[in-house]
Amino acid sequence: MIQTAGGLLNPIRVSADILKALAARATEALAGELDGVVITVPAYFDDAQRQGTKDAARLAGLHVLRLLNEPTAAAIAYGLDSGQEGVIAVYDLGGGTFDISILRLSRGVFEVLATGGDSALGGDDFDHLLADYLREQAGFSDRSDNRLQRELLDAAIAAKIALSDAEAAHVEVGGWQGDITRSQF
Repeated sequence: MIQTAGGLLNPIRVSADILKALAARATEALAGELDGVVITVPAYFDDAQRQGTKDAARLAGLHVLRLLNEPTAAAIAYGLDSGQEGVIAVYDLGGGTFDISILRLSRGVFEVLATGGDSALGGDDFDHLLADYLREQAGFSDRSDNRLQRELLDAAIAAKIALSDAEAAHVEVGGWQGDITRSQF
């Protein structure tokens, strides 16, 4: 059960309320009723979680055409259904989760060969590990300074993003400055 301002609600009811709000937005944006919906779910969702998602959609008054794993949806959004052929890996390293799907593409058709994920591993974990590394490099020992903790985390996130395009990132935090390389990261 989830405590809300309206009292205790079960997760399916909360999901249904969210889906109902999203459907209302879609109906308004498309200027017409929805005939059906395709809902994306994390690749690691088990059968019970998938069924819960379908139940929530039904409670919201939606006709579920299909549940689609998020990495598969990403592949479609990226345009990989436009004639490419072969076996590809699509991964989603989100804030709190890591999902991966192995897909075979053949004549515009996706065949999901395998899916997996880790609900306890995500980009946030990398941010916190990098912040800890920066704290160690800078010689900061006071973990009770919330302002410094936030500065370290912000610096770690900025460095991680910078390392997407550069071999090294310069970091300045709490009077300390240094560089971090991709290989160190």
